[in-house]
Amino acid sequence: MPKNPMSSSGQAEDLIRAFVQMGCAEVHLKTLYEKTLAEMENGIVDVSDEKVRKEWIEKSESYREDLIESANLRRRMMSACFDMFDGGDSDVWCMVKHLGISNYCAWETWQASDDDPELLDIAIESNKLFTKYLTRFFGMEISACSACLSDSLKGKE
Repeated sequence: MPKNPMSSSGQAEDLIRAFVQMGCAEVHLKTLYEKTLAEMENGIVDVSDEKVRKEWIEKSESYREDLIESANLRRRMMSACFDMFDGGDSDVWCMVKHLGISNYCAWETWQASDDDPELLDIAIESNKLFTKYLTRFFGMEISACSACLSDSLKGKE
């Protein structure tokens, strides 16, 4: 039996989720990097002590290196996912990244609420816009259902 990279296991959906999560990790690493620099620059950390200064510089550099690594890995994930589909609009690459991160954050906001219906509506609308741009990015209709997406991809073979 030939190997189907977009099988009902939801490989395409999993890779979409992976690059969105990696994008979220990038945002967190960027925040940690900027926070570390700000704490040194604003005197929150006493960098006049050479040992402390060296530790904080190493800490900030570690965040910066991890940020670069996560960005490169996210790009590879997005490329691998894009390659699973026959065409699409690479011009919306960055929109897919930003909307995916926004979508995830909107869901986290709703989850942290006490089931706020307005926040749920925002999360649902965010998901619709993300799905709209995924459709453009991949050049095919994207379904909210991973089994439906996988079945439609299998039908293309």
